[in-house]
Amino acid sequence: MAEVITERISRYVLDGDDDDLRRLLRIAQVTSQEARTAFDRVGIREGWRAIDCGCGPIGALAEMADMVGPSGRAVGVDFNEPALERARAVVEALGLENVELVAGDIYQIDPTSLGDRFDLAFTRCFLMHQPDPVRALGQITTFVRPGGWVVAHEPLPTPPPRSYPHLAALASYWEIVHETMELGGASPQAVESLARSAPVVGLDVVRTGGFFTTLAPRLGFDLHAATLAAVRERAIKMGIPPTRIDNVAQDLRAAREGGYEWVSTPFFLGLEFRKP
Repeated sequence: MAEVITERISRYVLDGDDDDLRRLLRIAQVTSQEARTAFDRVGIREGWRAIDCGCGPIGALAEMADMVGPSGRAVGVDFNEPALERARAVVEALGLENVELVAGDIYQIDPTSLGDRFDLAFTRCFLMHQPDPVRALGQITTFVRPGGWVVAHEPLPTPPPRSYPHLAALASYWEIVHETMELGGASPQAVESLARSAPVVGLDVVRTGGFFTTLAPRLGFDLHAATLAAVRERAIKMGIPPTRIDNVAQDLRAAREGGYEWVSTPFFLGLEFRKP
């Protein structure tokens, strides 16, 4: 089933004409196995209820839906209604019948409105954007039953993505992304502080790890160039010079044409918490 879902996502990416949708689906695709591995490690099984907080157009909903089976439920929450509209189209295209999508801010959703508490909550590239990531983690914890799990896969500002041979533009690009987030209100060291702060919100830290995923050069550089394009307008509004952004984008696009053996994703911190 996992291979079928991966094939469907690939086809959906290729058929779409929305650049940012393709970018977000690619992120979900290239980090899919890491999500599955983490869910396996916490003991996910058929019949579980799982929630993806900040799911965007797919998040880890495909993996969750597959692993909890027809008797389980995967719920995706996102405050961005256009993102949820895209998610509905993707879920329908993938044939995920045990997925429910909810539009709303995690701070404003009453956990009881979602039914029984969840066995598993997941975030990917969500807490990194929060002004108060510990508060956000605490709110997510309210969705989870006692004995349930929270899994967070959040990219760190350092180390930046890598390539072989080395391309300096990757570090410059990743610096622009994080500078833009911080100028927009994201907390510095938002991700690094999560494990230390987890007990404050009632979570036990079970595992702290991390991962890069290596990609074929064209795919990897395309993904990074698309991410930079996605933040460009906001970065300029925050005062980052357009020439700085565009010079880095040009280097990333040029790198797609050859001379590189691989390029990596950012380094994701992988955290697994349990609610006592």
